[in-house]
Amino acid sequence: MLRTILVDDNQLFLEILQDISVLSQHVAILGAFQSPLDALHFARNNTVDFAFLDIDMPGLNGLELGRELRKLYPKIILIYVASEPGYCAEAMRMKADFYICKPYVCRDIAEAIERARLLSHRLRQRLTVRTFGHFDVFDREQPLYFSNAKSKELLAMCIDRCGSAVSMEEAIEALWPERPIDEKTKRLYRKAVIMLKQVLAQHNSSDIFHSVRGSCNINPGVLDCDYYDHLNSPSLSINAQDYMLDYTWAEETAAKIYFEQS
Repeated sequence: MLRTILVDDNQLFLEILQDISVLSQHVAILGAFQSPLDALHFARNNTVDFAFLDIDMPGLNGLELGRELRKLYPKIILIYVASEPGYCAEAMRMKADFYICKPYVCRDIAEAIERARLLSHRLRQRLTVRTFGHFDVFDREQPLYFSNAKSKELLAMCIDRCGSAVSMEEAIEALWPERPIDEKTKRLYRKAVIMLKQVLAQHNSSDIFHSVRGSCNINPGVLDCDYYDHLNSPSLSINAQDYMLDYTWAEETAAKIYFEQS
């Protein structure tokens, strides 16, 4: 199901949009917002696949909100709701996936959701990450091969951080705990970064991992990850003790998951 938000400053239209959308088996409504700023704040803390956005809103209009959402989730599906035909042209110029005009009827919403469903299949994340059990990464069900085990572990550490930066010093302390942080160990870290980028590039997934001088991070919005599914739906049945069994540094997150379930 597509994790969906609805944004319209008009309460009546928002309620109508929500009432129609919840009837679909293809979307899960995470939130309905009259304030685009509230919607953006929510999206920064919750993965969103699909957004219905009114265009003409005060403060932050729908087009501006859409641009910010695309920065967070490059593959998010954006469908705009416009009260005037001129707005629709603006939406298409910024590569909106579809638009509908007010006043709309059930059929319009159903068609928009069906378009979003079809797009989601084409834009579905290339890589799937399994964190419960042995850490593995798959490209269309085929596991990725990492000739350098530390590059795979570095990716696991970045995934554990959910997009937050991992400093070079933190990575060295976790991946090479027996070594001092010196120039030789820094070269090992840089080698792991380079080899990780090479593996991801081979699978057309370079957009997942980012590195700058002294730190690295991943873009969680372009991954299908069981840990992120758990964070979005804590009721999902998982065994905290199975979290990233291969890595001792992951025990802190495993303990956090366990106590949250208790």
